[in-house]
Amino acid sequence: MTLNEIIAKVSKESGIPQKIVDRTYRAYWRAIREHITSLPLKKDLTDEEFMKLQPNINIPSIGKLSVTLDRYHRIKKSYNKFIELKKKDNAAHKKS
Repeated sequence: MTLNEIIAKVSKESGIPQKIVDRTYRAYWRAIREHITSLPLKKDLTDEEFMKLQPNINIPSIGKLSVTLDRYHRIKKSYNKFIELKKKDNAAHKKS
């Protein structure tokens, strides 16, 4: 079933116009995306700063999107290694 088919079905069952159903659905996911992208996860946060954030979102019938402190540290370490390797690669290309 495609998104348009689902929107049409929900619209028919609820009596709400398709345009309103579509806008509501998109606004819901936009709010989730804005919340996640607003988190300062690219910064070097202390454990206390991370714990003050709310990096978890529960989506009914789907489940919980979450970032644990351990996962944050592992991803941050991996990201820093990537940046370091990229700098070394750029420096090697400049010497060539």
